Amino acid sequence: MKRGAYYKIVIDGDDKRGGTLYAPSSVPYPIACDAKEVMDWQSLELELKDGEYCHFHTCNKGANIVSRELKNLFESFAGDVPGKDMEFLPVKVHSEKYGDREYFIMHFKKLYDVIDPLNTVYVEGTDSIIKPCFSVKKVGGMKVFNSITSMNRVFVTKEVRNAILKNHLDMGIELLPIRYSE
Repeated sequence: MKRGAYYKIVIDGDDKRGGTLYAPSSVPYPIACDAKEVMDWQSLELELKDGEYCHFHTCNKGANIVSRELKNLFESFAGDVPGKDMEFLPVKVHSEKYGDREYFIMHFKKLYDVIDPLNTVYVEGTDSIIKPCFSVKKVGGMKVFNSITSMNRVFVTKEVRNAILKNHLDMGIELLPIRYSE
């Protein structure tokens, strides 16, 4: 197994600058779930609390929310995926301190089977994954994708990771390497 070709985007709990997005209590959980249609997002308004705007946020009601800059970066690497298997749904985010902004729900319309089952580490006797291992063949040419094993997770290639870092779109997130096999 190797590391360094694929990365999982996670919220950096040590970066105290990044805020959290909250949906009204009346909004059902989850707002977005990969491979299922997102319902009633058109009038959704979120609120930023406990920190600054970042380019990638999660929401208390289950959704990945991205800035226009990160959306554009992802779309530039997505190839044939935009409009087919990945979509960005505009939502308003309100902040008393930082003003209102337009963000986007990042949603995959399908789940990708990118797991190498022979090299993935499972909880003994179950199909619950402890350490995933991606198959280079299964990932193919995808540069921004999800996985059948993780609800609303976003994975990127090293090329996309490097572009995120180069364009300073990484405040509030970590890019954790995922093991892979050839």
